Amino acid sequence: MDKLQEFTIEHCHTSEIKMGRVCSFSSLIEVNLSNCRRLRELTFLMFAPNLKRLHVVSSNQLEDIINTEKAHDGEKSGIVPFPKLNELHLYNLRELKNIYWSPLPFPCLEKINVMGCPNLKKLPLDSKSGKHGGNGLIITHREMKWITRVEWEDEATKTRFLANRSSFSSSLICFSNDLVSRDMNCFHL
Repeated sequence: MDKLQEFTIEHCHTSEIKMGRVCSFSSLIEVNLSNCRRLRELTFLMFAPNLKRLHVVSSNQLEDIINTEKAHDGEKSGIVPFPKLNELHLYNLRELKNIYWSPLPFPCLEKINVMGCPNLKKLPLDSKSGKHGGNGLIITHREMKWITRVEWEDEATKTRFLANRSSFSSSLICFSNDLVSRDMNCFHL
C-alpha cells in the first residue's frame, strides 16, 4: 500500500474499509469514493499523510470521515490527519455528521465544497485553520440554510469564515460521471 497514489471506489457495498495495524498509505494523494451506499466511516485516511484531494459522493450511510473510536491508535501515536490536504469535496452525504471531532490545522487546505450534507453541523476548523492570505481557504456550499446552522468553534472562527462573503453563480463541479451545475455560495478568505 506504500506505493498507492490514487484510490477510487464506485458502487461498493461494503460497510468498512479495513486495514491492518501497520498499514500506511504514505504515497496516497487522491481518494475518490462514489455511491458507496453502506460505507460508514473513512478512518483509514488518518494513515494517508500526503493526501491532497478527497472527494466523497452519494455514500448514504457515511456518518464520519474519521471515527473517534476507531482513530484511537492513530491519536495515541500523535497523528494529526490531513496535513497536506488541498481540497475536500463532500456531496450528497445525508448521514454525514462528523469530519473530525476537533479543529485541525489544515495548513494546505484551499477548498471545502459541501452540498447535500444536512447533518454536518460542525467543520473541524478554528480561526487558524486552512491557508491564509490572498489564496486562503474557500468554503463553497449550495444551501444557505446549511451554512447558517454550522456550529463554529468560537466567534473568531465564525468571523474569519463568514466575514468576507462573496457569491458566484453557475459553478460547475464534475466528479466521475456525475455533472452538477448549481448556484453556490462562496466564502473566500
